[in-house]
Amino acid sequence: MYAVIDCNNFFVSCERLFRPDLEMKPVAVLSNNDGCIVSRSNEVKALGIPMGGPAFKYADILKEHKVTVFSSNFSLYADISHRVMSVISRYAPEMEMYSIDEAFIQIDNLNDQYLLEYGENIKAVILREVGIPVSIGVSSTKTRAKLANELAKTSDLGVAVIPQNSVITHAEKISVSDVWGIGRALTQILSEHGIVTVNQLIACDEVWVRKNLTLSGLKVVQELKGISCIPFEEFRTAKQSIISSKSFGIPVTTITQIKEAVASYTTRAAEKLRAEHECASHIGVSLTTNIHSKNTRQYYNSSTHRLLEPTNYTPELISEALKIVDKLFRTGYLYKKAVVSLVGLDSEKAVQQGLFRSNGLSRNSSTHTKQRSLMNVIDHVNCEYGSGTVAYLAEGISKQWKGRRERSSPRYTTRWEELAVATASR
Repeated sequence: MYAVIDCNNFFVSCERLFRPDLEMKPVAVLSNNDGCIVSRSNEVKALGIPMGGPAFKYADILKEHKVTVFSSNFSLYADISHRVMSVISRYAPEMEMYSIDEAFIQIDNLNDQYLLEYGENIKAVILREVGIPVSIGVSSTKTRAKLANELAKTSDLGVAVIPQNSVITHAEKISVSDVWGIGRALTQILSEHGIVTVNQLIACDEVWVRKNLTLSGLKVVQELKGISCIPFEEFRTAKQSIISSKSFGIPVTTITQIKEAVASYTTRAAEKLRAEHECASHIGVSLTTNIHSKNTRQYYNSSTHRLLEPTNYTPELISEALKIVDKLFRTGYLYKKAVVSLVGLDSEKAVQQGLFRSNGLSRNSSTHTKQRSLMNVIDHVNCEYGSGTVAYLAEGISKQWKGRRERSSPRYTTRWEELAVATASR
């Protein structure tokens, strides 16, 4: 049996954790650069504001209903996520962290009658020890467990179980669009053939499903029937690429500001690369203006360079990225966004040294050992004391290009100077 534990309105719940006065009140969290709404309390959802809706488009509604709006505080969210996952990991020998706010666990040797109690216990402990509300779905396959989780979100208990050998409760009322793995494209195909509910999908001929929905669609149907087809991944497959991208807080016109931003994005991407214990063989950079602006000249360009030798050494990656900026930059444009991508990833243990490396040093040389040691120290300091504690000069000092975070809450759990202060009431 599988259980999927999903944090409810996670970013909003993290903000409410340190703002109990916002319980039962409308709260929304914005994306990078305060652009779109990426997390909504149930009260905001009831206003009809969609996930991903542009903040400016719904500004009047947010103001009218006195919605408390926060900028994204990813330092806080990542730390709270780690605490939630630490609690979940105690309840099963294996855990698959599916996203920052969601995880699968495998449950063995429990009868169906105890599964609901088991889920209620996990939910209660997470709420007591971390303070985050969760919904839990349990069933015999990962897809059925995800569907049970959807049912749990509307139940009083916050936990739902679809027993191993039973039909899915209310399958005739559940839309296929609510099924894990059925996106917009597949929903459209199914709708065109009159298949709109889960029970209709389960009843489909598997030959027809394989032909029209491909193998991935067939796996979904089989999982809904109780046949496990999607393996449990205790260790997730390594990424094929790492992308670091943000919109600028102001229109950028100078190459100096562009280089600062690209250096900063490259630094973040390299940190992720080392966290995965991988090296990149290629680095790409793209620059673009604001495609939504009708009154300014438009420009977009990108380029990718092959590195002489795969690496995760930040100074080397920054150097290559800035060379690409020199190639791409054009004067006379208002730049809105830069993207840095690291591709051609492979385990750092499997990297082969470059035959024509100018200094002739092997990856096991003292030079590379010093580079790895330096990166380890910098990563440790930035992890311990906050991102950017040790930064590269190429990232700039004032960073006027940085995205807007006008409504950001304190980093309550990762910065000493921003810790919450408890005061005694009289």
